[in-house]
Amino acid sequence: MTTVSPKKGHDPARVNEISEKLMENPELASLIGELSTSTDNASDLVKGLLQASINAGLQAEMDAHLGYGHADRKAKARVETAQESNHRNGSYTKTVNSGYGALEVTMPRDRAGT
Repeated sequence: MTTVSPKKGHDPARVNEISEKLMENPELASLIGELSTSTDNASDLVKGLLQASINAGLQAEMDAHLGYGHADRKAKARVETAQESNHRNGSYTKTVNSGYGALEVTMPRDRAGT
């Protein structure tokens, strides 16, 4: 099992900037208000945001690795004709420990196993 540790020396100004951007979206602000009615709910909310952020980051990393986005067929065709064919090959779940408890992270795979 993998453990995610908090970043040392975090930037409070950056955290505030991210918080403000999240709350600018009315749908997201409403959802956060709904889900954070108690301490347990607030902890689950942070855990859910962390899990969603990790999953989105892993997908973005796979996009960068392959050279095209998940549903971008034109870019995929362009990249695959220019180099050896490598593309997404499903995913698997992995449990990762965090300061908020265990998270289920979806790890994307590619055909070449890179």
